[in-house]
Amino acid sequence: MANAKKKCRCCKEYNLVESGIKVPLGWFCSMTCVVQHGKKAATASSDKRKRETLTKLKEKVKTASEWRVEAQSAFNAYIRHRDRHLPCISCDEKGRHEGIGGYWDAGHFFSRGARSELAFNLWNVHKQCHRCNRYLSSNPQEYRKRLIIKIGIDKVEALEAYAVVRHDIKYLRRIKQIFKAKLKIKRLFNA
Repeated sequence: MANAKKKCRCCKEYNLVESGIKVPLGWFCSMTCVVQHGKKAATASSDKRKRETLTKLKEKVKTASEWRVEAQSAFNAYIRHRDRHLPCISCDEKGRHEGIGGYWDAGHFFSRGARSELAFNLWNVHKQCHRCNRYLSSNPQEYRKRLIIKIGIDKVEALEAYAVVRHDIKYLRRIKQIFKAKLKIKRLFNA
């Protein structure tokens, strides 16, 4: 193998093996390429650490409302995935519409504005079409009828008698983590 050639890890050029340099990082055609590759790796590592630090700092200064938005987003994604094979809870719409922003919402039986303590309650939130959720104000009469069929009268009455609680940042952070993980598991096992 007198004329064997290898590809340089830095410049990607092929050169004779005996003219190159073998280091723990790989094979390089010259010392210039070794130095250049080392600088590139050091810069990438430094940039990664800076991004991680910045992310941690941003998380520390987030307000409760920012955490609530992120937690609600993760929760709603989970609900849409959980109920993906079911029709709209209010009108039994089964159609599929690929409009802007998607066709399905995570519709709340008791709205987040009226009963914010139920915003993350799995019994209170189900897949709902845009029409019912946004234009018919959740279509509450039909929603309640179908909700009783889906989860039972005892759970609906428990929702109606639910006590008021406050959601602090620690709780919202945990809600976001839980529902992101649940969604990941559901998608992974396609359950």
